[in-house]
Amino acid sequence: MIHVSDLTKTFRIYPRPIDRIWETVSFSRRRRHTLFTAVDHVTFDVAKGQTLALLGQNGSGKSTMLKILAGLMRPTSGDFQVQGRIASLIELGTGFHPEFSGRANVQLVASLMGFSKGEIPELLEIVVDFSGLGEFIDRPLKTYSSGMWVRLGFSIAVSVDPDVLLIDEALSVGDLLFQQKCIARLREFQKRATTMVFVSHDLNAIKNLCDRALLLDRGKMLDDGVPEAVCSHYVSLLADRANNEKLETRASAAHRRYGSYRAEILSVALLDAQDQPKEVLISGERAVLQVKVKVSAGLVEPSVGILIRDRYGNDIFGTNTFLNGIRLDAEARELSVAFEADFELGAGAYYVTAAVHSGRDHMSECYDWIDNALAFRVLHGEFPFAGCARLKPKITVRRVEPAEPARSAAPPK
Repeated sequence: MIHVSDLTKTFRIYPRPIDRIWETVSFSRRRRHTLFTAVDHVTFDVAKGQTLALLGQNGSGKSTMLKILAGLMRPTSGDFQVQGRIASLIELGTGFHPEFSGRANVQLVASLMGFSKGEIPELLEIVVDFSGLGEFIDRPLKTYSSGMWVRLGFSIAVSVDPDVLLIDEALSVGDLLFQQKCIARLREFQKRATTMVFVSHDLNAIKNLCDRALLLDRGKMLDDGVPEAVCSHYVSLLADRANNEKLETRASAAHRRYGSYRAEILSVALLDAQDQPKEVLISGERAVLQVKVKVSAGLVEPSVGILIRDRYGNDIFGTNTFLNGIRLDAEARELSVAFEADFELGAGAYYVTAAVHSGRDHMSECYDWIDNALAFRVLHGEFPFAGCARLKPKITVRRVEPAEPARSAAPPK
């Protein structure tokens, strides 16, 4: 459905606007620009019905790649092919006129997208219903808030029936209810085998919506695989940049370790009440996550933490000693930290990430971080429930008697 081969996009960067003119009209061969490579020899294919995430820091080339696929920009070199009808959520609101009403703008954009006069009324009805703008649909766009503006643009884009859908940071529009509607609509597209390329910094959305991810960095493709593994690579890359340390890449993308190693995680274990290793827990069973670390002298506020994720890579629970007000012994060279809890988790597979870092989180200075250091399974317990966590609610039921109808005053004699 989508084929990208050795794609490159470079931009000319001029120190001043006038330098562009001088370079054009000058008879000399002096180059007044520098070249910036936004996409650097990237190759990948996306099969029909696949949802692909493009992941990376700002400036990594994600949006440029999406604009090329949408036909909004030409590549400098390389080839690409996109088969089928394309709908893009890249620059929401493109083509809108602020003086026109929302209804008139829908008609305008629909005509630009190639819809016939007979198809536009049906599309308009779908857009009005999905956007939830109500009476605002007949008001000028200049009276809209920025959220209403992009909500209308999103509604138009998802109301067509594309073969390929390109999405660039468009799921943050509107309130929570509208975002849920957007997610539901994208899942409908997935059921219809619509091919989607999805750009976002929301890692949980990527893990839940996408079945494959690419990691771009400075225009180059660093990783290609399942979303959970690529998201872990991305997080490790961010931490590496923050710490200015070299990233250590393990052979398995799903099991990744990085840090400055001024402190080192020696072991991670799940133990029962008798300190015996466990691989399977009954929901609600009390157990201990034990992390043993070796620390160097002179560390600033070392902290040991854990993060539990489900099989989709979603964060379920995380904490560390710093957040709990526990300060580690600065003189000790080896420590054992126990996180004891009732594991009130839903049935399924879970993975434990362990870390030792400075202060409240690993973004300040990460000494050692191990993704998926431990795996365990939770079985159904005595009390069935839905979801990933049991909150132990206290449920009370009382009977409510119907109120008696008010008695009218007797008329005076």
